[in-house]
Amino acid sequence: MNTKKISIMLGGVFPDELPSSDLWCGVDRGALYLLDKGINPLLSCGDFDSITSEQRKEVEGKSKYFRVKDSEDLTDADFALENILELFDSVEEIDIYGATGRRLDHFFGNILLLNNEKYNSVKVKIIDDNNIITVAHSGQNIFEKIEGYKYFSIVPIYKDTKMTIKNSKYEVENLILTLNRPNATSNEFANEKAIELEVSSNVLVIYSKD
Repeated sequence: MNTKKISIMLGGVFPDELPSSDLWCGVDRGALYLLDKGINPLLSCGDFDSITSEQRKEVEGKSKYFRVKDSEDLTDADFALENILELFDSVEEIDIYGATGRRLDHFFGNILLLNNEKYNSVKVKIIDDNNIITVAHSGQNIFEKIEGYKYFSIVPIYKDTKMTIKNSKYEVENLILTLNRPNATSNEFANEKAIELEVSSNVLVIYSKD
């Protein structure tokens, strides 16, 4: 089984249409959403506190792997990522859906996972109907233009991050990003060339639709 890329469905706001993916991990209520869409998850996990016991039995019966979280030390999303990397050592990309909306505490917790060193070996993205959020690591980064996404924003995670960006509508060299105001948001792709981004520390990269 080719497990280079796996998608996760969390229990936040679900996408309007189920994205195309060969392999799915359902987390708590997200697993039930996948079943409702005719998808049997490769892995289902979480504490399953948002579905009934009967629904949990259905999820367990239709999932190849089923893992129950018995500790609050990890969020459901963190638990899912850990289990994916434990079960499938060939994973290179993980796309996370259902990670935004409703619970802002869950949303910010999910954002923090993007910068967790445990997951540096894989490219993790949070995706909803309007945005793609990922991390650019310190050093040189290349980001291709994605059809339908007009804006490209950089959000610093660490104080005094130095940034140089090329091939964008607004180019800068050695700009110091601050944590108390947005000074690198709403940039745009200027042409079909990939954006070249160099940063001194990890930053969030957000693709956004108009």
